[in-house]
Amino acid sequence: LIIREGAKMSKSKGNVIVPDPIIEEYGADTFRLYLMFLGPFSEGGDYQDQGISGPHGFLHRLWESVVPKRGDLPDGPPDPDVERKLHQTIQQVSEQVPALQYNTAIAAMMEYLNVARAGGRQPSRAEVELLVPLVAPFAPHMAEELWQRLGHEGSIFDGTHWPTFDPAKAVESTVEVAVQVNGKLRGTISTAPGASQDDAVALAKGEANVAKHLEGMQVRKIIYVPDRLLNFVVG
Repeated sequence: LIIREGAKMSKSKGNVIVPDPIIEEYGADTFRLYLMFLGPFSEGGDYQDQGISGPHGFLHRLWESVVPKRGDLPDGPPDPDVERKLHQTIQQVSEQVPALQYNTAIAAMMEYLNVARAGGRQPSRAEVELLVPLVAPFAPHMAEELWQRLGHEGSIFDGTHWPTFDPAKAVESTVEVAVQVNGKLRGTISTAPGASQDDAVALAKGEANVAKHLEGMQVRKIIYVPDRLLNFVVG
């Protein structure tokens, strides 16, 4: 069910959406993308007239990323942090599209493009090429055009271009672990994924605020959940 500005759409209320003028202004791909972005597919969402600007801006930024205003699309290897985010995004979208979780899949692609363009940087070919097939189910006309501009022959929809994520490249290089003293948050530490308890404890004791609350106290127990939580029970 799609509502508009908080009210159920009906002819009697005169709030039915007429797609023709919207498509004329923004294009069919933007309109399609926005409808899928409104909310969970099984629940629908609240159509806000101004809300279409977000999906429209995303497609505009994607076009500029693949077809730069000045110069050619840079070659070369991807930035490691951007590559990690790319493979996380491929994994997320690949899992969410079959589950009809279109809105969160689109949000993941928007987030990735923001990372790839952070600080005004121009993404490289390796950083945007695999994004185009992910966008294709939501913005098919634009994706097909971008695919051709990237130099590919044949249609993007021939069934062989959906990217596969690399689990090794999707793993975070560091994770944030909350540090508690007697159950109260006293700081956070950055560790390698799966860091040992000894390593986590050493890092935590090096944090000024944690050390302050441990000073003069006897550590009676340590509760450690790798990649998530470290709790000192003191007395």
